[in-house]
Amino acid sequence: MTFARQTLRQALLAAVVLLLAVVPVPASAKDRSTASVSVSHSSLRKGELVWFKGRVTSKGKAVAGAKVYLDRQSRAGSAWRRAATLKTRKNGTFTYRQRVTKTTTYRARVASTKALRADVSPSRTVRVVKSDRTLADRAASIGKRLGKAKGKVRTVSSRSSTKVRYRNYSKMMLVEVAKPSSTRTWLVTGDIRTAYLRAGGPSGKLGRPLTDPKCGLLESGCVQRFAGGAIYDNKNTKGAVVYGKGRKTEVLAAARSQVGYAQKTFNHSKYNSWISSEGQPWCSAFMSWLSAASGNGDLIPKHKRLRHLVADLKENHASRFGSKPKVGALAFYDLTNDGVTKPTHIGIVLKVNSSRIVTIEGNTSNPATGNGRGVYEKNRAASFPLYYWYPEY
Repeated sequence: MTFARQTLRQALLAAVVLLLAVVPVPASAKDRSTASVSVSHSSLRKGELVWFKGRVTSKGKAVAGAKVYLDRQSRAGSAWRRAATLKTRKNGTFTYRQRVTKTTTYRARVASTKALRADVSPSRTVRVVKSDRTLADRAASIGKRLGKAKGKVRTVSSRSSTKVRYRNYSKMMLVEVAKPSSTRTWLVTGDIRTAYLRAGGPSGKLGRPLTDPKCGLLESGCVQRFAGGAIYDNKNTKGAVVYGKGRKTEVLAAARSQVGYAQKTFNHSKYNSWISSEGQPWCSAFMSWLSAASGNGDLIPKHKRLRHLVADLKENHASRFGSKPKVGALAFYDLTNDGVTKPTHIGIVLKVNSSRIVTIEGNTSNPATGNGRGVYEKNRAASFPLYYWYPEY
């Protein structure tokens, strides 16, 4: 009898322990988190960068590795939309930078975990104002972030009514663009500045910046447009330069930055991981990645497989197909000798040279060795593609 009671008692104790293990921790038992965020400027001109800095603490101590959502609101009462997903460092801090185009309110929101309660910081508003911005004014506004001045203010020789002056600093460069109607000063920084200087800076073929860089893109990427082209870089690449006009240069600069990337194993690339298509051919996923990575969203619609992209374009954008090669166009090929004519591969046109095109393609063989699969430039006959599709740049 005693043994039976002892066995029953042990069974009940085990059941209680198991129950406690599966019962979720009530919110009241979680540690409270506190989120804060500050902005570098409360007012800016359209197209200028704002820097964010925040911190997450709990019980007065820094919280490392906390997931933080930076939300934005375009006007009072409108829905909050996510601007970025960030993670705190060892000291509990997080940073971010974004180009503003209109007055926007921001907040930092800490994600709830098993041990930590969610929290929302006080909001911060960045107002966009319309007024001139001289080089001296912008330098004073950015302050120590620029670093030390390197040399004097220089003027670009030009007969145009647009006057350009610039000054290089140890960390950044400022370029003042004075038109008859307005004066603006743009910032060039990081690997983009390095590539810009290598290309001749404001006096070179790229010419003057059109705006500050657009940052916070995939892989911590940034892209910046200039009068004569664009430069793209991210944490895994150096600044890639493409000359030309329009938004297509942003997409092409992102494409050029990826040349030389090789897939890890067969049909397993970072583009597969991004679009959740592991084990599948990824030439189409690469095109969609370029659009998103360059800050152009679904300019090239996002699809896991080429056949789905083709179906979408034919159904919703049929008028944009053609037979003429153009820089920035998507080129569709039939590389399968199966007696059926249909696109099985895709690339983006980088250059058009008479009867030849230079493309950048993903999931293609290395032209130097004929082996492997990766991102490479290909030189093909302009008549080789089945057809072209022209994104609405």
